[in-house]
Amino acid sequence: MRNCIRCNCNMIENYDIKVEGGAYGLKITKQGIFKDNLGKVHVAVCPECGYLEFYLEDTKKIKE
Repeated sequence: MRNCIRCNCNMIENYDIKVEGGAYGLKITKQGIFKDNLGKVHVAVCPECGYLEFYLEDTKKIKE
């Protein structure tokens, strides 16, 4: 469970983020010629203050 850094409330996790006007989401990649996809971006939302936090569920690729 993630806690909001602003109001310390429990955040609601596993939301997706989409670019307005498009059916695709955001993709995080390493810099370089062959851009390796590091995973799907998820969002946690604070139900009290509306703060958003972006995160990757699987961090194995960024530790390599």
